[in-house]
Amino acid sequence: MKLVSCLAVIGTLVGGIVLSMLIARFYPSNSPLDRLYGAIFLSVMITMGLLVYNLSAVNGRQKILRSYGWWPLPLLLIVGGWI
Repeated sequence: MKLVSCLAVIGTLVGGIVLSMLIARFYPSNSPLDRLYGAIFLSVMITMGLLVYNLSAVNGRQKILRSYGWWPLPLLLIVGGWI
């Protein structure tokens, strides 16, 4: 596996973790167990779709941009406590 593909997989996995934190925090249920299940199952399904989307890019630059381009802003919002 090329280095760019490995970086794209790592970026997608980090994005899945950020997405899971975002879903767990804002899932519209009062039950903590429902929030946990929603965060796990929704983020796994979305992460698999994102991985296919990221690895289907034409060149390495596009793979990196697709896998790392979207998740830093939600991470800053979650960690910074702005939401």
